[in-house]
Amino acid sequence: MSRLICLCIVLLAISPLQAADIDSELAEARDIFLQGVDGDKHAVRNAIQRFRSLSQRHPEDPVYVAYLGASITLQGRDAQNGINKQRFTEEGLEQIDHALKMLSDGKVVPSYRRLDTQLVAANSFIYIPSFFNRYDRGKRLLHEILEDSNFDEMAPGFKAAAYFTAALVARGEGDKIEYRRYLDLTVNTDPEGRDGRSASELLEEL
Repeated sequence: MSRLICLCIVLLAISPLQAADIDSELAEARDIFLQGVDGDKHAVRNAIQRFRSLSQRHPEDPVYVAYLGASITLQGRDAQNGINKQRFTEEGLEQIDHALKMLSDGKVVPSYRRLDTQLVAANSFIYIPSFFNRYDRGKRLLHEILEDSNFDEMAPGFKAAAYFTAALVARGEGDKIEYRRYLDLTVNTDPEGRDGRSASELLEEL
């Protein structure tokens, strides 16, 4: 989150998802980022350092820029005063906006990278404070992800993460039917994964 295989003949023999799975640096950095999402402030700082380095080494890959921005918004979440909260969050959003612009500039980006970038952006937009006015855009991105023709090819953990976010959006909007449906989809898609376990706990509360 690199053990990227450079031989074209090998890359052509594996699926995009498999290509994503062998990117060990991205996977490792993503794991640290998720620890930060769960509240580990040291992990947030570590994630920023890793994704800043990765984005500098791979400036044409929007996924690293998106994760860097999302990590900086977590720094804003954890900041002790309102000025720093806003400053870090806005800095992170600038990076995420840049990543999304990279997707819209006509660059050829593999579907698994594009969807990963979009989901990072959607989650960041949905979970930051409402006065940043990104919630609706986050919902639109999430809808695009769920309706994407390549969504079913993504890893179970990715699909579960998208379903779980959709469940929380439905809960926030008071839609109990969609809330349960997306929780069920999350559990059925990746029962032992991070989001599958969280969804199981929420289902038990219903």
